[in-house]
Amino acid sequence: MKTREGYFSEKLRDIAYIERLDKLGNMQRKVYDVIKKYGPCSTEFIAITLNCYPHQITPRVKELREMGLVYFYDIGTSPTSGKAVSLWKTTKIDPQLKLKFL
Repeated sequence: MKTREGYFSEKLRDIAYIERLDKLGNMQRKVYDVIKKYGPCSTEFIAITLNCYPHQITPRVKELREMGLVYFYDIGTSPTSGKAVSLWKTTKIDPQLKLKFL
């Protein structure tokens, strides 16, 4: 059976992704879980959901971005201020790998 070019490197990437999830700190995990559960959401929404301040969430989002676990999805509008906000979304994972390793 012929294997598509890039198949193995994609699998290695997915394994590395899973390993990163296992090493998240407590607050990083909470922020990641909110973004995963509610889809694209702002730092303000995450802070309200976790009952904390946005300045406590912003560094965690940055860390998750640097790990490649979340990414900038779109621009939204804050319901409280009416100003533009960044919306964050979790990076997708291969569903077959998820079944195997999680």
